[in-house]
Amino acid sequence: MKFTPRPLAENVNVSKGHPLAELAWMLGGLALILAVFYLLVGQAVEVVVERLPVSAERWLGRQALQNFPAAESPALDRRLQALLAALPADSPLRRSDFKVWVADTEDINAVALPGECIVVFRGLLEAVASENEFDMVLAHELGHFAHRDQLKGLGRGLVATFLAMTLFGNDSSAAGLVASLTLSFDARYSQRQEAAADAWGLDLLVARYGHAGGAVDFFKRISRREDAPRLAYLRASHPHPEDRIRSLERRIAERRYLSDPVVPLEGKGLRLEPTRP
Repeated sequence: MKFTPRPLAENVNVSKGHPLAELAWMLGGLALILAVFYLLVGQAVEVVVERLPVSAERWLGRQALQNFPAAESPALDRRLQALLAALPADSPLRRSDFKVWVADTEDINAVALPGECIVVFRGLLEAVASENEFDMVLAHELGHFAHRDQLKGLGRGLVATFLAMTLFGNDSSAAGLVASLTLSFDARYSQRQEAAADAWGLDLLVARYGHAGGAVDFFKRISRREDAPRLAYLRASHPHPEDRIRSLERRIAERRYLSDPVVPLEGKGLRLEPTRP
């Protein structure tokens, strides 16, 4: 009698689904787990940084400042103090010891670092055309300090690095992919921070000068220079300049701020005394 094997109707060791479909489900589940973990740890980081001692924050600022070829600027310190004097008497920022540093690069930018440090790039100093414009930039950076954004961003960056190193160890390409994904995920969060700092800075500019003149001039000039498509700002930490202009103009209209003439700068850009190395 000849034996003829019959195919099994079911086999618990062989999946009925397509391998690619199962791979997609597995990767999707992993991405969901990472996103939830990132959100939860990110929220925990924000709670921690609210209670971070000033001494620890200043230590972090000194470490971050090493990434910038910057020098102190007494002239910009005085401009910043004039803005701080316009804050309410009970503002916590009045008790801070802020310092402004100038980085000798052509980038048109300024950043708020932990430890009460503001770094202004030379390219920005050469781009502004009035005292009001520049004070709006400084007021914006003070807005980040008021909201503790400089520490929240640092904490989320550490979470992203931890995730990448935990998953991939020293595999730089894979770790870079995770970092890129988390930056994309966090872009809208950063843009909300920037918009809030714009609004806070606008209110301080009005308190300083009595009007909102110059509040949007710098952003309009940057918008005319900007050649990147709007789609590129989906992953950017800053909103598109046109969006920032509309938001500021809407706030100016809602609060009925005046827009008087600005105070022009003498010569081209900010003329500063030599900075201390």
